[in-house]
Amino acid sequence: MKNFNINEFLQLKLEKGITVIYVNNVRVIQCKYLLLNNPTKNSEEVKILRKEVTVDVQAENLDHSLEVDDDNDNVIDIDIPPEVEFWAHSSNLQAWYENNYNTEVLHSNLAFPLLRKLTEAGDKMAKKVFKMEIMKRFRCRNLNVMTFLIKEGYLDQLTIEESDDLYQELDFKTYKKLQKLLRNSNKNKEGFVV
Repeated sequence: MKNFNINEFLQLKLEKGITVIYVNNVRVIQCKYLLLNNPTKNSEEVKILRKEVTVDVQAENLDHSLEVDDDNDNVIDIDIPPEVEFWAHSSNLQAWYENNYNTEVLHSNLAFPLLRKLTEAGDKMAKKVFKMEIMKRFRCRNLNVMTFLIKEGYLDQLTIEESDDLYQELDFKTYKKLQKLLRNSNKNKEGFVV
């Protein structure tokens, strides 16, 4: 079994060919897949992707072929050895840590649950940046991230004043789009998968 220690709280382990993330020696998340940069995109699309620095924005344009989708028979099967995938996940989390848990470095549905767990485990850097990251990413106006933060209760980590300030900063058009997304996600009841 391979192990990769990022710090005293965060560790990855390769267990039976699957990469698993541990916080404070407690299994918290199994890494599902890697997002791959699709080299077949034309150069104009690549230039646009490079300008969009968050993984959440780029994820909409990246190759999801490694994502597990039981309903889609058209998924291209790319065979990446488990050890290579383990080191890719380890490298991503190491970069996230080295960038002070900047949630733009990882997809929000991975970064925020890990940041919450690290905060609960007593990681001082995580405690320091947790609320700031919530506010920063809500202000980025990515509707998918904003919906995620609301539905998963991350705005509850803020004071009432901080939360009110975030909503008051929204223009009417963004507010209406956000409300529509929240209503639709409540109808679907699918929730977010980590």
